[in-house]
Amino acid sequence: MTFIPDPRSRYRMPIMFGPAPGPRQHPEGRMWTPKEAGRMHAQWMKIGYRTDPAKLEKLLPPGFSLRGDPIVSVSCAWFKNLYWLAGRGYGILSVDFPVTYQGKTERLDGALCPIIWEGSPDAIMTGREELGFPKMFARFSEIDWDESAGRAACEAAWFDHRFFDIELTDMVEEQNPIKQLPGSNGGAQMYYKYMPRTSPGGRDGADLAYVTTSASPAGSGGASTNINFDEFDFRRWTGKGTLAWHRATFEQLPLSFHIVNGMADLEILEYTDAEMVHFAGPGIGIAMNTHRALAPA
Repeated sequence: MTFIPDPRSRYRMPIMFGPAPGPRQHPEGRMWTPKEAGRMHAQWMKIGYRTDPAKLEKLLPPGFSLRGDPIVSVSCAWFKNLYWLAGRGYGILSVDFPVTYQGKTERLDGALCPIIWEGSPDAIMTGREELGFPKMFARFSEIDWDESAGRAACEAAWFDHRFFDIELTDMVEEQNPIKQLPGSNGGAQMYYKYMPRTSPGGRDGADLAYVTTSASPAGSGGASTNINFDEFDFRRWTGKGTLAWHRATFEQLPLSFHIVNGMADLEILEYTDAEMVHFAGPGIGIAMNTHRALAPA
């Protein structure tokens, strides 16, 4: 008898071995229960800076336009005690900026994430295929956090090239902080999912390309995320910060030098904010199991 996929389960290549375990699916092919997911912990650093809007526009896929001030938000974080990695964790570096997306049937105000680097191939694989996140690979230092000095730092590298570093200073803890993740300007978080056609020279077949988001459909009454932050313990600090993108050559980063250099091309005209968040809460809250596709523009 040949292998037949179960339409009730998620799969990733190679699919012949059965349903794919991950953040959104238990090895048995069902969703994880809150008890199984336990509690996760995270440290999340974020700096915002103003840049040239004309250069940001060059990163916009079809249907997108810049919204408000051209502020690039850069986050460096560590996730720990993740249920779907059997208690392991990894580092993450992500970028976003405020946009409006006009699709075929929906218009969304929010933020576009053009690139994410992560320190775990497992997280990269599931996020790229299932959610359409633009993930690449990097090696991260754990966040160097000195609470008494109000200082935190982190860096990202691949092969032998350190391509990013960030430092926060003069951090002061907020009392009764609002429970939300650092981000651009609120609204829907959006990603551009793209998978290339398979054929000699790319002449046959079709590319897969569309926008994905965690925002609920218009009129559904849902929130723009499936994470209930009321269930999380939050601490937040604000202060000053600096970051740097270190340009790369093909020899240093053969598959990603153009991405690093594209980020380095976005001049830092003015730092606008710097913050750090520590939070802990239900592991299942980060599953992003409501993420969906939007009709193309």
